[in-house]
Amino acid sequence: MKIGFIQFAPKFGDQKYNLKKIKELVSSVKADLLVLPEMSTTGYMVKSKLELKRLAERISDGSTIKMLTSVAKKNNCCLIVGIPELKGRKIFNSSVAITNKGVIAKHQKTHLFLKEKLFFNPGTTKPQIFKWKGIRIGLGVCYDYMFPEFWRELAIKKADVFCNTANFVFNFGFKVMQTRSVENGVFSVTVNRVGKERGQRFYGGSEIVDNKGNVLKKAGEKEEVFVINLDLIKSRSKKWNKYNDLIKDRRPEMYK
Repeated sequence: MKIGFIQFAPKFGDQKYNLKKIKELVSSVKADLLVLPEMSTTGYMVKSKLELKRLAERISDGSTIKMLTSVAKKNNCCLIVGIPELKGRKIFNSSVAITNKGVIAKHQKTHLFLKEKLFFNPGTTKPQIFKWKGIRIGLGVCYDYMFPEFWRELAIKKADVFCNTANFVFNFGFKVMQTRSVENGVFSVTVNRVGKERGQRFYGGSEIVDNKGNVLKKAGEKEEVFVINLDLIKSRSKKWNKYNDLIKDRRPEMYK
């Protein structure tokens, strides 16, 4: 599968600009699966619930989803995009998988970070995978990286690749996601944004990691689009040697 990331600098509150930018960047490459940053359609540095409410959209009929569906259809790809999701009276920091059929999967951020707890609701979606062109894909959002049991659940459900939409302000999260790949034997794509927003700088550094924890691609601090052809089926073998298997060696009865 040709899989890649789009690392760019969204403008806060300017969905029109952000969607145009995403459209241009997606159209600049040929890929089966492209992962974008957390909150990439709106920007991230929210200051109030009222401000966030103006940015959030329903997944079922939001104009952003309709636009991204047309982009995915035109480019015959799956886009994994971070958006603020409005559901009833609640707002979630969500990651959605979009194809020519619209949203085929979503994940609401399970673990909220810092002031997100003041504005967002904790996610209600459990770790889950979806299939695209025969590949099993698991979704996470940023600070979810810190919780190994979240990713282990995706591995047990036979994920071939972890896709984490992020807004990291330091590199620690990348090191942890490398560990998540090693301990689960699963490829991972972790995508950060760049640029400065309301005084906060984002340093990029998006990564693609193989199922042994090796970094296959590390982006810099500028906007970048990268695509690589990967044999993600390698994630399905959990054998490290003749005697050891990452999943079969587990002893859950001992962890309880």
